[in-house]
Amino acid sequence: MTGQLARTLRRERVRWRLSRKPLRLVVQGVGLAALALTGFTFLRTSGEINETAASILVAVVFGAVTVLQQRQSQRRQHTVGLMTAFQSAERLSTADVWMAGRITSGRTVDADLAPDDERHVIPLLDYYEFLAVLAVRGLVDVPLLLNLRGGTMTRCFDLCRGYIEDRRIRAGAEVYQALEMLAAEYRRRVVGPA
Repeated sequence: MTGQLARTLRRERVRWRLSRKPLRLVVQGVGLAALALTGFTFLRTSGEINETAASILVAVVFGAVTVLQQRQSQRRQHTVGLMTAFQSAERLSTADVWMAGRITSGRTVDADLAPDDERHVIPLLDYYEFLAVLAVRGLVDVPLLLNLRGGTMTRCFDLCRGYIEDRRIRAGAEVYQALEMLAAEYRRRVVGPA
């Protein structure tokens, strides 16, 4: 029972982090308004509300909004920094060019990959998994990540599905699981909900 609850909570937390920004902003705004209303009601029922208490309440609400905006800005900066580092890393940049050639030609990446080609696939899939884990944990700006690399990451995952399935058999079902979730989210956003 506890394991099922933990999985459900984790899945819902991931869905929240991957949800669209307007939805998150509305929910956060309603939460802040409810918090402010609760504080105001408490101050009002506890006697006369004075100007100092009202000023403190307003300052707390604006402080919370400022913190949320600052965190979002930091996520964007972190995401852009990761994308910039990706382009400047020689090994990843070479792997990206190699994968672009595979995507363009539609040649899938299967389990029987040549060792010379595997040196391109592993770093790229590992990097994309790293980005996806950061997205799932809410440490990067998900909409920005999906706009910058979502299509490429999804095509890469789809093209490498045979390779990934083989690795899952050998190493465990969780291999590239975050990348798969991010690819599904990208498809959902592009195609729309079913």
